[in-house]
Amino acid sequence: MPARKLYAAIDIGGTKVSVLLVDENYRVVARGKKKTRPDKGFNGVLERVKECLAETAATAKLSVNGLQLAGVAVPSPVLPTGVAVNAPNMGWRNAPVTKSLEKLLGVPVVTENDGNTGAYGEYALGAGKKAAAQLLIGFFIGTGLGGGIVYHGDLMRGVNYQAAEVGHTIVEVNGRRCGCGKRGCLEAYASKTGMGYYLKQQIICEKRASVLTELCAGGNYDNVRSGILLEAYEAGDAVTVEAVTEAARYMGIGIGNIITLLGPDMVVLGGGVFAALGKEMLPIIKEAAKSATHPASSFRDTKILPAALGDDSVALGALAYARATTKQ
Repeated sequence: MPARKLYAAIDIGGTKVSVLLVDENYRVVARGKKKTRPDKGFNGVLERVKECLAETAATAKLSVNGLQLAGVAVPSPVLPTGVAVNAPNMGWRNAPVTKSLEKLLGVPVVTENDGNTGAYGEYALGAGKKAAAQLLIGFFIGTGLGGGIVYHGDLMRGVNYQAAEVGHTIVEVNGRRCGCGKRGCLEAYASKTGMGYYLKQQIICEKRASVLTELCAGGNYDNVRSGILLEAYEAGDAVTVEAVTEAARYMGIGIGNIITLLGPDMVVLGGGVFAALGKEMLPIIKEAAKSATHPASSFRDTKILPAALGDDSVALGALAYARATTKQ
């Protein structure tokens, strides 16, 4: 009996590296996570990817020697050469991800923007699969805010391969400083980083009481774990509820703008933050999106729903896109 084919689905995020080992039918046979540690630099992060892949395989008593292909998602626009143009939350500029990982892992690698792969994963394997969505737009809320647009099965990447950066559309003129260097980006309000800004303003500057003072060791509010945010939200912590509500409202405004511009039949929401707080955020997001959409009647034509693949959308989408482009 021939050995089954194994593939690696890898999501390199600002906070964590996620690795899935899957078979040719996208059944997950092993999974692992590791802190990204972007402070270690580009090569240090890639070494952590290699370690995570090896550890994931070892826990499932599998060998990485027979891997067919690795699909890799990164928080940056990616050129056809596999170069990550700019990952603000990682400190990367023009980083040769594909070439470096192929040398490090010894397997073929296809690299793509994480928002694109999340949208592609939901289109090919998740929420859009059964619905046969023609135009699907994905928003993935994590440390930053990624997004992707799939139209009739193709990623809309633009002539410069850097399109669909929905997190860096402007929602507040001269607003908060974003990690990309601009002001007023949707990411600066609707991501975990955006929530962290609000938390610091209220807890540190305004000296408001919050259970997060105890839950966040050392008062680090910049990148609070999603599970801690959920715990504080469910405890009724006013500052946390306000931070999450603000993020959800801005997310809704961003979605309303996209519906007005492109008229998609489906908007899918995913990412680590939404996986934890989606139940709390979704009604607020929908109401804000409805208010922002023009004409108002067009809102009815778009479904807004959670990612069917949960927190695996980005990684599985990276692999699905890699297999589609390499015919594997």
